Formats: sequence, structure tokens, C-alpha cells
Amino acid sequence: MAEARQYWSIANELYRNIFAALRMPLLPGEEVIDCTKEEFQAGYDYQLGIDVILRPHYQGESTLQEKFLFFTGVPTVTIEHCQDWRTLEPGDWYKLKAQYYFVGYDPYRRGYFDPWVLLNWAALQQASAQGRIPWRLTDNNIERVGAKASFMYVRLCELPQSVIVASSMEKQPKQGALPCQR
Repeated sequence: MAEARQYWSIANELYRNIFAALRMPLLPGEEVIDCTKEEFQAGYDYQLGIDVILRPHYQGESTLQEKFLFFTGVPTVTIEHCQDWRTLEPGDWYKLKAQYYFVGYDPYRRGYFDPWVLLNWAALQQASAQGRIPWRLTDNNIERVGAKASFMYVRLCELPQSVIVASSMEKQPKQGALPCQR
């Protein structure tokens, strides 16, 4: 969490650029709401999967879940399937209420995300229901003490273009999924 906190302003600037390019510029300023553990568990992130509230100039609000990742493996979109795979307690896959889902990688700790992707959550759910996303299921590293969650993941390059709002890989062709590196 502490490492992710260092990336909040980096992500917020990226969101401003993305939504400005979409002709949906965001209001200036940032507000961080500190809360107790109980408030956290009762509120946006814990129950609804909302990390950020976006406020465009045209009024209204949108919500966003964000994942900042720091390893060098194959870039994926990962979402918690079950909080506890042994009891099948539902995870974010079943409860997420955010409208957008952001995944950004900084594997070399350079202070920027590359690659990154911003997804339309409703479009991702629809494409998933239609079988157009090759999700894989894995448990957490069982050797780690207390690791109970299971996760669904898909490689960034396997996502259909229809679920991608914006990405660092937009220089690639727009037909179908983003090309996978071999």
C-alpha cells in the first residue's frame, strides 16, 4: 500500500491526460479521503471496489478501480475471483461496482507506468459473458502464510479492443486484441 501511495499523483495525471484526450476533461485538484479501518471496510474500496472518483467538467461522477504492479512478468489484468478459494467467498469479480478498471505496471521503478491499460468495466463484463476474453484462474501463492484468495487473469494483449478505453499500447493496430509479444 505504501508503494502504491507513491504512484497516486502519477496515476491521477495519467487519468487527466486520458480523459482530456476523450474530450471529458476532469476538474482540477485532488482530494484524498483518509478513513478508519471500519470506514474503509464499510465504504467504497472494500465493499464496492472503488479507489478513485473521477469528476469531469461536464458534471457527474465516474468511479475507477486501480491496480499498480511492480513485477516484470507477462503483463496481465488480474482481479480477485474469491477472497477465500476454500470457502468460495466472492471476490471483486462478483462485487466490483467501479465503471473503469486501471492496471499500470512500473517494473523498473522509473516513476511511470508502462505498460498500462484503462478498461470499461461494463464492456469487460459483457465480453467475458460472451466468451471473448480467455480468463485463467489461479490460487494465490499457497506457500505464503494467510494467502487465501484466488484470481482471474488475462494477458493485456488478449483483451478485445472493445473493452479498452485507452492504453500505452495504442500505437498497435486497432483490429481485434492487442498483439502479444512472443
